[in-house]
Amino acid sequence: MPELTPEERLEVESDRRRRVAAAFRLGSEATPGTKSPAWWGPLLAGLAIALVIALILGVVALARVTSSSSSPTPSITRSPGR
Repeated sequence: MPELTPEERLEVESDRRRRVAAAFRLGSEATPGTKSPAWWGPLLAGLAIALVIALILGVVALARVTSSSSSPTPSITRSPGR
């Protein structure tokens, strides 16, 4: 790297400061390109909770139906002749 004179160093430092200041100004005004709407998060969370509740209720309903409709196994009895 070549040695710079004091004037050149000042010029380089001034240019660097200008660039940094411009980057800060542009950065504060910049917006992200793929910003999603703020309501997507709560909507998806509500749907997930509703699906979990529906799944739990469905499993409970199926468990009740199968337990109440199943007939008890017949007991084995001996015939009177044997």
